[in-house]
Amino acid sequence: MYDSLLYHFNVLRVGDTTIVNRAVIDSNTIIQPSPVNFLQSGDVQISPIIQQDNSNIFVITCALLILLGIISVIRYFLPDRLSMIFSLKSESQLQRAGDSNAKVPGTLITGFFWLNFIVSTGIFILLLLKIFFEKEIVDLSDYSLLSYIYITLLVLFLYRILIIWGAAFVFQTQKLMKVQVATNRNIQFLTGVLLVPVILLMLYIDGNFITYTAIAAIVLLQLFRLIKIVIIGKSSTIFSALHIILYLCTLEIVPVLVLMRLIGNGSVI
Repeated sequence: MYDSLLYHFNVLRVGDTTIVNRAVIDSNTIIQPSPVNFLQSGDVQISPIIQQDNSNIFVITCALLILLGIISVIRYFLPDRLSMIFSLKSESQLQRAGDSNAKVPGTLITGFFWLNFIVSTGIFILLLLKIFFEKEIVDLSDYSLLSYIYITLLVLFLYRILIIWGAAFVFQTQKLMKVQVATNRNIQFLTGVLLVPVILLMLYIDGNFITYTAIAAIVLLQLFRLIKIVIIGKSSTIFSALHIILYLCTLEIVPVLVLMRLIGNGSVI
């Protein structure tokens, strides 16, 4: 009788719902979970997945939206600037020829596209590191990673300038150097413009399809740049095929191999 009263005291049945006071149940009692459907009562364990709110995503989004807005303004009011970049003409100087009344000087537009390339490239590399090297960089903050990324880009940029200007000085090919610099610049500007919407999609759309598509597009642009360099080199009679191959290896392949070696040894991050 006492056991029956204790049972009714601890178990309250309301419709199909059962509420059990587990504090007074015998410790020797083992509760076996029973399979239930959506409309039945039972012991259901809920394991919520908590996603960490990263405030850096908001900052990155705002920066990219500002860049995208400025690009849109340039496209609307100064369409010749973007057309020069997307045409990939090495003669482009991003200035209005014969237009002395231009409200925006070419230097300002060029400076913006450089800024856009630097910001978008750094953020894109940061996202790639988080996707493919998540375990290796787990102890580093986003700001630390960005500092390493921009230092590495600065070193590569200075190295490339040294090789290009050094080769032009040795072989007295300043005109070819200007054409190559203009080609490299336009490819970089185009890469920066394309990366802004790509990064926004990567931040808010799951899956790696956009990431691989962006990598493929960048690889194609770099191959186009290398082909242009070969064409520029072949336009001069003082350069043989061996000169061009050695130049490309020194300018492009050697720094990439050194960077991969440093990353593999963990010397960079």
